[in-house]
Amino acid sequence: MTFLANEWYADLGEVEQRRLLFPAFENTIRRITRAHQMARAGNGPRHVMVLGPSGAGKSSVLEEYLHHFPSSEEVEQRRIPVLRVEIKSSPTVRSVAEDILKAMGVAMAYRGTVNEKTDRVVASLAKFGVELLMLDEVQHLLGANKRSFGSNDETEWLKTLLNLINIPVVLSGLPYAQALLSTNEQLRRRLDGVCYLSPFSIDDEEAAADFAGVVNWFDGEIHGGKAIGLHENGMLARMFYASDGLIGYLSKLLIGAMEIRLEHDHKRVELWMLEQSFTQRLWAEGVGPLNPFHKKFVQRRLNRAGELFAPTAFSALAAASS
Repeated sequence: MTFLANEWYADLGEVEQRRLLFPAFENTIRRITRAHQMARAGNGPRHVMVLGPSGAGKSSVLEEYLHHFPSSEEVEQRRIPVLRVEIKSSPTVRSVAEDILKAMGVAMAYRGTVNEKTDRVVASLAKFGVELLMLDEVQHLLGANKRSFGSNDETEWLKTLLNLINIPVVLSGLPYAQALLSTNEQLRRRLDGVCYLSPFSIDDEEAAADFAGVVNWFDGEIHGGKAIGLHENGMLARMFYASDGLIGYLSKLLIGAMEIRLEHDHKRVELWMLEQSFTQRLWAEGVGPLNPFHKKFVQRRLNRAGELFAPTAFSALAAASS
């Protein structure tokens, strides 16, 4: 069995930690910054909605912003300027309130009625000096697992919370989370815009050039700063089909190929490494004609039923209900 040297693991870790600040990413950071700083200046809270498919970079945006506002232990009290909370699948009002309390480190978050938990959430956000609340995976509030999209106990509770806390909130989720706006007039009124993190494309020359720039950036990262041309000679389309234009999938694919390169002590990522990385890191069933780096690849998006990028049942239901 071959093991990577310790310094190679460090190299892989460094590449994984770096972020490509593509235009939509930077625009979203700017919108969040504006909402945060406007509230700090004493203005009423303005909220931001961040939408995009899985792998488009939503979580990376939140992580990047959170990195600049870490929690701190002060003399008498812990301070949490920015709080991020992930909404779990099939949430209840009780579970969402508990998760917010747990994210702040509040003891015995499970105790109390819904009203008591709500009061503790409001009081704790003030106590810890939370200036900006980030709620991730907010599409779960819409009750997708209940096969319903619209007002329910969870979305009504969100209305109440927004009324009570008086701080800006970032709502991040899949595209159909925009349905929250139709259930929450206050949210619509106070929204400082919807930021879309859309997949990259190769449909036209300009879009293809943008995606080529992204591939080239990763190319340099996985080759120690000197790109070898992984977007050239027909490879750009292969990269697109392997990732469906989603930066999260592209990152996993290329960092996986880097790991294989280091394991075999090669200087350059080769086609067979990309083929292997796709199967190992993205889609185990993606072999032969369904692997973008195989010589007999079908040359199309992998979005048919049962394939890697097939629409989910919930996204299809949401689209039908909109």
